[in-house]
Amino acid sequence: MKILFLSQLFPLPADSGGKIKSLCMLRALASEHDVCLLAYVRNKAEQESVEDLRRMCRFVEVVPFVRSRFADFRQALSSLFFRRSFIVTRDFRREMLNRFQQVVRDFVPDIVHIDHLQMAQFVDFDGPYRTVLDQHNVESTIVKRIAETSTNPLMRAYAGIEWPKLFEYEIEICRKSDLVIAVSEEDAETLRRMISPDLSSVRRGEMKTFSGSYLARRGIVECVPIGVDVNSIPVVQRVENSKNILFLGTMYWPPNIDCVLYFHSKILPIVRSKLPDCVFTIAGQKPPRAVRRLACESGIRVTGYVRDARELAANCGVFVVPLRSGSGVRVKILGALAMGLPVVSTSIGAEGLKVAHGEHILIADSPEDFAKAVIDVLNDPNLARELGRKGRELVEREYSWEVVGSRLLSLYSDCWGQTT
Repeated sequence: MKILFLSQLFPLPADSGGKIKSLCMLRALASEHDVCLLAYVRNKAEQESVEDLRRMCRFVEVVPFVRSRFADFRQALSSLFFRRSFIVTRDFRREMLNRFQQVVRDFVPDIVHIDHLQMAQFVDFDGPYRTVLDQHNVESTIVKRIAETSTNPLMRAYAGIEWPKLFEYEIEICRKSDLVIAVSEEDAETLRRMISPDLSSVRRGEMKTFSGSYLARRGIVECVPIGVDVNSIPVVQRVENSKNILFLGTMYWPPNIDCVLYFHSKILPIVRSKLPDCVFTIAGQKPPRAVRRLACESGIRVTGYVRDARELAANCGVFVVPLRSGSGVRVKILGALAMGLPVVSTSIGAEGLKVAHGEHILIADSPEDFAKAVIDVLNDPNLARELGRKGRELVEREYSWEVVGSRLLSLYSDCWGQTT
């Protein structure tokens, strides 16, 4: 089949969870199908990686993408007076629309694989191709949770206005798409209820009741989990008895900012009361001022972008994911488990993963319980070692690129085979 992979993120360098997921899906599809990639590029490193993906795809088309605070502010202000979501409209570029239409004319795809909800605004859902919406998250859920948990009153107020608009748009696009892919069964069930509460239990095997064709109706939701390239992620040899607490994630993503500030204010003081020599390391690209300021305190490091996380991982006593908002599956947890790190997460952070508390990971939600779990791991090398070992085994079994890619290709085959 001929597949046009329309992506909000250029998949290389694979330095964020979203890029890792996109690369996994693109790699799987390109292994058996004729794939064209059309994506935004944001910086020189991405532009320099275009040739690497040209070896994987039939051809690659890119559109430069630049955001500015002024443009975002203007778009956010104008969206207050219209029903369109700011999160969607801020990613519209006329050049991308023109390029998409040109590629459709030249390539004549059988399927357009829409990677991220924001890219759906360029697609003609009545066009001569099938559509697959690849949902990295339930986007409206992220914004709704920010409205409920953010400590910034302006952010909380704006999210309260934004999420209902995004919710309506998300429902509309899911209903128009021939197939919707979610990263977890939890997200899939949420999307099914959003699209059609009466059909929320419909699965692939039951679709023949709708006129004999799997996709006789639109808005069918299936789960394909996020995968990581376990073959390129070796288990690290950690420093014994390290008291280093590590958070690693994209630091301009609002849920990550919130959870780091939350850990610092509510959880770290409890940990320090028992382990005063612990160090909190915050790693990830583009940390905002509120996070950078934390580095002024003793025992807190803010590293910024990290190209190779192995040194940080080797000095990690415990990997923390104290998320209070977000959706989908946290690639940061899969990456940590793949490296054999002991992980403590909130329920929201571990959402969508087949992890068992006390076996692969420790899960705690209140500041007191989270702090206790961190202290337990730092004080018990055997517990830390067993969590890391079983976490790695889980990733190899359920979340490797080979396993996930096979599930995606099987889903495509079940839906369309070679009939398009």
